[in-house]
Amino acid sequence: MIKPVPGNSHRFFCLVLVLLAAGLSAPAAAEPCDPEESKWVPTRYYPAGAAVFHKGSWYESRELHEGLEPGITFDWKELDSVPDCEGRKQPVDQTRTGDGQKGTEAGQSVGKSKRGETSSGMCVRPDPWLFSRSYTVGSLVTHGGQIWEAIRATNGDMPGMNKPPRWQLVEDHCSLEGQQ
Repeated sequence: MIKPVPGNSHRFFCLVLVLLAAGLSAPAAAEPCDPEESKWVPTRYYPAGAAVFHKGSWYESRELHEGLEPGITFDWKELDSVPDCEGRKQPVDQTRTGDGQKGTEAGQSVGKSKRGETSSGMCVRPDPWLFSRSYTVGSLVTHGGQIWEAIRATNGDMPGMNKPPRWQLVEDHCSLEGQQ
């Protein structure tokens, strides 16, 4: 049987509980980016906000682009200090197989649904292309009554324009059935 302790033990116990609760809810200090893990790679797609280390300086991507060199183009902003990489957008290595299809990554399963169908069989038509939007490899849009897939990262490049080739016409999308 526990006997109560006379004095200020109740206040002390409450203080300890308050301090424990405050310590548990305090966010952990963010880790600064590692220069080795954040090296600039010319073949990567960098979304707006991605941080890289290049030639002794830290840079932040201003917009989506593929491998434009930091310190040379407007697409990068030089940073004054080492950035916090926690929660920051990361660069993406995106490749295509020889047949033009996006390669699957380890752990991804290949579904049997038609292109554009959800797992429940519902057909989802892509949103219209917008000049002001950035698109990554594999993004689908509608433009000119057709469906297009981004084959490279793009900012403002109109589907159907041949130079530079950024879009590929999609002919097997579920929303096109019965239109041909």
